[in-house]
Amino acid sequence: MTTLIDSINRIFSSKRFNLIALCIITGMILIAYSNTFTSSFHFDDYPAINENPNIRHLTMENIMTILRGGRPVVNLSIMLNYQLNGMNVVGYHIFNIATHILNSIMVYFLVLGTLTLPQFLDRYQGKAKWMALFCALLFGVHPIQTESVTYIISRSELLATFFYLAAFLLLIRGARSRNFLYAIGVMIASVLAVSSKEWAVTLPALLVLYDFLFLAEGKVKQVLSRWYYYVLAALTWILVIQKLNLFATGGTAGVGFNIVSTTGVTAKSYLYTSFNVIWTYIRLLFLPINQNLDYDYPIAKTLFELPTILSLAGHLMIIAAAVWLYRTKKWTLIPFGVAWFYIGLSPVQSFVPVVDVIFEHRLYMPSIGFFLFFIVLYESVFDWIEKRKAAATA
Repeated sequence: MTTLIDSINRIFSSKRFNLIALCIITGMILIAYSNTFTSSFHFDDYPAINENPNIRHLTMENIMTILRGGRPVVNLSIMLNYQLNGMNVVGYHIFNIATHILNSIMVYFLVLGTLTLPQFLDRYQGKAKWMALFCALLFGVHPIQTESVTYIISRSELLATFFYLAAFLLLIRGARSRNFLYAIGVMIASVLAVSSKEWAVTLPALLVLYDFLFLAEGKVKQVLSRWYYYVLAALTWILVIQKLNLFATGGTAGVGFNIVSTTGVTAKSYLYTSFNVIWTYIRLLFLPINQNLDYDYPIAKTLFELPTILSLAGHLMIIAAAVWLYRTKKWTLIPFGVAWFYIGLSPVQSFVPVVDVIFEHRLYMPSIGFFLFFIVLYESVFDWIEKRKAAATA
């Protein structure tokens, strides 16, 4: 047994680790979703695919109609699927699962690239690859991703996350090389992300935070020296403002301040309900049971209902703890994971009402922050236990 373990360690400590890790990620995801390739269309799949005349014929007129509409990247991908396999659901699921595999691989490289930065070499040297693989596998096969991967039209989450992660990888490379082309790449990735789903407007904020905590190591001047990355990424806000009229009756895709006219949900009640919803999301990340595609979730009427006020207090405690860890312990990974989670959810779980107050697919991108938080905390706890044992032995 010892010889086998030593052989495995030698293989995984070699230069082939990345290739082996990618094969493991791909294989585990294919196993997890192997029984979903023939899953049928549901809900919004019908208007987006079955009843969508713009995807039927690959003409310039149809392409321009899609480009002028909402979420053009998603609709172009649906048009491609239709041209290849018509209404056969297998092709649509192949696309979704393949995109999810690519996202999981990018999570691996983002975490690995972060943990191998100079500031973490002493602490995570020898562990970084394993931690990155663990994070990517959690993201890839966690049951909370089921809706995003198997509900065909939720490829909007998959595609937006793909370009979102690509922007981070481009920023990391650009900060090292100082090549302006990487800034252009970040802008293109940002455009494609918000053209897949509107919550990607959070990208500039998290890019700045990542730069400040990891690339610039807390030096504001270094962050400011890369200002053009964030300005170019933020230009995509114009696209969202143009296409998402928050004050129109009904709103685009059921989003807007005036949806109260049809649902009874106001900006305040949506915000209060979101405090509770986010705790449901956290519970699902720790304990993924009783999952549901279409929740019947209670609406919070006031802030001072017991569940709501306790939910708010809990969120404030988590954020305060993250700030405390950064200010006093100089920890950056856990605070960044917390920030990623909350900032990622902010467009859909805050004060801008959406017809459906909860959907599991909204956790797809924000869950990356949770999994980063989890693996770093897990490693820190076991490091502490080992140090205590060593001290006791000494």
